Parts: sequence; structure tokens; C-alpha cells
Amino acid sequence: MSQASILNRIETLFKDLPKSEKKVAEMVLQDPAFASASSIHSLAKRADTSAAAIVRFCKSLGLKSFPDFKRQLYSELSSPVASGYYDFEEDESFDGISQKLLANYFQTLNDTAGQISEAKIRTVSEQLEKADTIYTYGVGASWLVAQDIAQKWLRAGKQVVISQDEHVLAMAFAARKSGVFFAVSNSGETTSVIELAEQAKQNNLTVIGLTRFGPSKLKAKADFLLETSRAPEAKFRSTATSSKQAQFFIIDVLYYHYVSRHYDQMIEQIRESRQATDRFRQ
Repeated sequence: MSQASILNRIETLFKDLPKSEKKVAEMVLQDPAFASASSIHSLAKRADTSAAAIVRFCKSLGLKSFPDFKRQLYSELSSPVASGYYDFEEDESFDGISQKLLANYFQTLNDTAGQISEAKIRTVSEQLEKADTIYTYGVGASWLVAQDIAQKWLRAGKQVVISQDEHVLAMAFAARKSGVFFAVSNSGETTSVIELAEQAKQNNLTVIGLTRFGPSKLKAKADFLLETSRAPEAKFRSTATSSKQAQFFIIDVLYYHYVSRHYDQMIEQIRESRQATDRFRQ
């Protein structure tokens, strides 16, 4: 099972951490080998903070405990695999662009795979299974992911409503009193996505959020959450490309989990959907 890079996660979350946890983050980034081998009290003393702050720091990283943090950090430091995200420079060569994109994709997908669990995927899959209607929405690159969600679960035989007009979706929410709203926002702060999530909850819809790791308004609103890795900010939008790939990856994992749990039914459903669309290929 892949594990998300702890050091990358610390770097990308650093500015959002409270002061006491930033002290821990700085210490870990300066001397990760010491952090991976020290006791919680030794680390607290060297970081000039408290053991309680270290426990909170581990929770902020999405880890269960300090021993879990040490285990994953030690594993990362022991691995020879290069990690990190790369931005693009002026007059970048073709090979440089290709290799940096490949490295960014690998890092993003590896980190994302380390953050999702079978339990979360299974729970979200169950919510989609019992929903009479699935609504989905996103803005910009997240709209492409919402389209992918719609296409996949339409093929699975579900009723799906998707629109770029938030007013249309809000009216659709009001017309039905059950279902799921699949909200997609990499930042977790997109105004229209948050407003639709609020409206969905007012209409008793279950809200599933797909966003990057870390605190956000969408995370606070969602009943169920799927999180991608959080790439560092870049001069150019290479991280937006990586985040989009991470979102597609999670949706693929979720979809094929759903397919594998309803295999015979899905084979027949996919056959019927292919027959329905074949006439338009002639």
C-alpha cells in the first residue's frame, strides 16, 4: 500500500498550521532523521513546544498518533525513491517538461493513494448505491471531474443530474428530497460549490466532497470526504494539472470498487449502455 510523503505534506500544510505546530514542522523539516527516532518528549524539547502540540500536529497531518508519524517518516527516509514536485522554468527542454510532468504525476498519485482508505471508498460507494439521484458539480478543472463522475455512474445505471448552472442544480435539489450531491473543488473554497453544498444539506441531500487534503469550507460541510494529495504552490499551474489527475484517480478507484461489488449487474448495464450509444457511432 502506498504512503503519502510526510515531508511533502508538512511543507504544503505549513502556512495553515497554528504557531505551536509550526515549531514542530520546522524541527521535522530541519532534521527529519532525529524526528523519526526521537521520543515525543525529546522532540517537544528540541522544538520548544509541548507533547500535546506534537499530538495535534500529527492529527493535522491526518495521522492517528505520534508512533504512526514516526513509522511513516522512518519508512520515507529509508526509501530510495526520489520524491517532490517540480515547476517549469524558462526555455525548458522537451525532455525536461516530460520528465517533470511524469515525476509530478507519480508523486501526486502516490501521495493520494496513501491518503485514501478502503473504508472511505466503501462508505462513499454505499452512499452512491442507495441514492436515487446523484447530483454533481465543479468549476474549472473540477468541472471535468464532475463530468467524469456523471459519465461513469450513468453507465452504472444511476440517475445523474449535472449542470454548470448552479441555479438549475439548486432548483433540482428542491424538487427531490433524497439523493447525493457530489461536490468537487480542489481548493475546497469555491464559492458556488460551498453554496450548493449548503443548499443540498437544507434539502436533506447527503454531501460527498472531493477536495485536497487540509482544512477547508467543503471539508466542514461534507458528510463524507475524499481527499487528494496537496501539491505545493507553483509559479505556473503545473500543480493544477497534478491535482486534476489526482481527482480522476480517486474517481477511478471509487468507480471500479463500485463495479467490482456489483459485477454481474454492471456487466449487463454496460452492455446495454453500449448498445444505446452504438447507433451514434455509425
